[in-house]
Amino acid sequence: MKKASAVFLQCSLICVLPAFFADAVEVNPVGDQVSMKWGRVNESHGVRKVLSTEVEYNAHNRHGPITFYEVPFDNGTFSLSWKRDLPQKINLVFETEEDGKATHLFKVFVNGTPNKDHSKTNVISLVTYESIAGSKKKKATVRTEKYHAEAGKWHTASVAFDGNVATIRVDDETYIVKDDRFRREVIKCGVGHIWGSLETKNVIITKN
Repeated sequence: MKKASAVFLQCSLICVLPAFFADAVEVNPVGDQVSMKWGRVNESHGVRKVLSTEVEYNAHNRHGPITFYEVPFDNGTFSLSWKRDLPQKINLVFETEEDGKATHLFKVFVNGTPNKDHSKTNVISLVTYESIAGSKKKKATVRTEKYHAEAGKWHTASVAFDGNVATIRVDDETYIVKDDRFRREVIKCGVGHIWGSLETKNVIITKN
């Protein structure tokens, strides 16, 4: 009888789990869903390589190139593999919309911080934002954790939004951030760096 019950439970789980995940949709952004503000890009065999120089970085008001993927979602996950030629940071950017305009929702800096001092490469920075009454600017709250991703090697990263919780995974490390603003729709995700090269592949947005 116990064996029969175990078999029934196993069959029930097999039947129920596919239905539970049936609404998840994986999107590989292409065409108009992909945009870049500036920088030089090469694509070959599924790898996107964005190149820039420190001179170009300074010429663009100390902002590096960033590729945006415009696939809106409420609950979902942005994931990719990436490789840098230099130890300095990459940043994952998530934007939402307020008053008809795009605004920062969340940022992740791997091998760095939001400021312009690029010498600190042994941290990951998790940045949330909140509105300031009477101002168009946002107040940023920065949480840092010890971490370093080695240059010249492929790494994986993902950010999953579920209600007011964001789960960040970089290689084997996992971080949890809670913020009520995460309930807002993510209108686009971005990945950027300061200068040198940034290679990315397997970019997927999963909409739950």
